[in-house]
Amino acid sequence: MTQDRPPRRPRPKKPANPLIKGIVAYCGQAGITIVEADDSRSQTDTEHDHARLQLSLAKLPKRYTVYAPLLLLPFNFSTHNLHWATVYSALTDLEKNQLFRCIAEVGFAGAVSRIAVNAPIAAEEGVDVGNESGPQAVDNSPTPRRENMLRSPSGLVPVYGDWGPPAKHRLIRPTSKDFEEAFWTSTSQHKGITQYWAPLYTMFSRGNISEKARILGSLPEAGTTNDVPTPQFAGLTDHELEERIESIDVVDFYVGIGYFAFCYLARGVRRVWGWDINPWSIEGFRRGCEQNGWGCLVVKVDDYGHIVGMNTGDLFERILEGDKTGGKNMIRCIAFLGDNKWANKVMGDIHGMGVEANFRHANLGLLPTSKGSWEGAVEVISRLNGAGTSGWLHVHENVDVRHIETMKSSIVQDIGRMVQGQSIEKEVPWTVSCDHVAQVKTYAPGVMHCVFDIQIKPNG
Repeated sequence: MTQDRPPRRPRPKKPANPLIKGIVAYCGQAGITIVEADDSRSQTDTEHDHARLQLSLAKLPKRYTVYAPLLLLPFNFSTHNLHWATVYSALTDLEKNQLFRCIAEVGFAGAVSRIAVNAPIAAEEGVDVGNESGPQAVDNSPTPRRENMLRSPSGLVPVYGDWGPPAKHRLIRPTSKDFEEAFWTSTSQHKGITQYWAPLYTMFSRGNISEKARILGSLPEAGTTNDVPTPQFAGLTDHELEERIESIDVVDFYVGIGYFAFCYLARGVRRVWGWDINPWSIEGFRRGCEQNGWGCLVVKVDDYGHIVGMNTGDLFERILEGDKTGGKNMIRCIAFLGDNKWANKVMGDIHGMGVEANFRHANLGLLPTSKGSWEGAVEVISRLNGAGTSGWLHVHENVDVRHIETMKSSIVQDIGRMVQGQSIEKEVPWTVSCDHVAQVKTYAPGVMHCVFDIQIKPNG
């Protein structure tokens, strides 16, 4: 008579999620038991005895974003739930490093080499204040705050890998060596357009993908559930322009690393003139242009609106030479490192030297509001375009979802008053209208990131 053997416990399935796979691998090394079911009796020992810790697969963090070789974990990675938070908080720095090593090498099979915990881009940032009383003095006063004008990812926390030598000055006044030593990553989205950025110094937003598609005139990708056609982007067809798209220019007042500028270039405009005050964004923009095969010229502008490092004549010659030879030698992007309040002056000076400029579009992509650049955009569109032609301002704003129509009317009225001032000087009547409102993404509960396509049209 054979004795019945007790049934074997089924082996836990290997997790498909690479983040969970890496965490499970670490737990195996650290003596932390992983159970497949969500057992409410699983407990964590208050003495932090790893051999007696238990976690269920259901309690492990699952969300992540990869821009190889960078892995971004959500801001609540360490506090995903009480069970996980208890285990994670008990780890020493050395143990945490081993956890992230397992995530990188086992979970993602070496495809990532840097890991960071992400955070939303803060509207304000702390200001370093020197302590003149010496190192022993204690200052309990609140840390001064200022607007995060550079849109730097100050909340990003690197937790694994080589991120380059840290230095505070690198943010505002980086050198060529700083650029070379920093960690850069990239991604490709619509039509293979590649964008580069240094995660410690510049932001990247994948949530703008619908607006990028709109500029490109893209249809929904095959296999997606979205069967709603992409709304047309006003003013980029030859019919609307009454000229070929290859003969027009675009000014991007907040060019960043090329979020929208690259889409205009891929669509076929002659040249994008982009402005940004973050040197890391401009360097990312330059690298992206190089990767995508677009000639780029970086121009520094000082606090007085003067070009630094070259005179306007030299700049003119470089642009003109590229226009004559064409192809990859053509300057498709001019990246101005400086305050966009000088856009009309600087670009007007360059145009005055003989560089063709036909500005039909102004992209205003700053959130929560781009209002500070509306007047400058009106000046460029009304003064530096073909005689008697329409132009468009693409105004990005965060809007209460209940008040989108009200905001639309307000923007048309405000820009209308600015245009009226320009019309008096040029003795040309203009009309202002909103062709379309694109709802890009939810920015916060009840708040929508909208783009208002504002047309400025000569009337008679």
